[in-house]
Amino acid sequence: MAGKIKDLEVRVRASRDRLRAELAELDLLGEVRAGDDVNAAIEILNMRLNEPTSEEEIQRLQNRLFSN
Repeated sequence: MAGKIKDLEVRVRASRDRLRAELAELDLLGEVRAGDDVNAAIEILNMRLNEPTSEEEIQRLQNRLFSN
């Protein structure tokens, strides 16, 4: 059972990391609304992984949201 949980955690983390890459691409394209939705998914996965959003990531998101 512990192996299954660890495998699930690895897969969720990999999905979250792919979404982070997609968020960066959407930011470059100026797709703010789509980026907001992707960021919401990232936050949900962070909660599932019990990994709080870093201060650096919060700062990056604030810069993205308030610079537009």
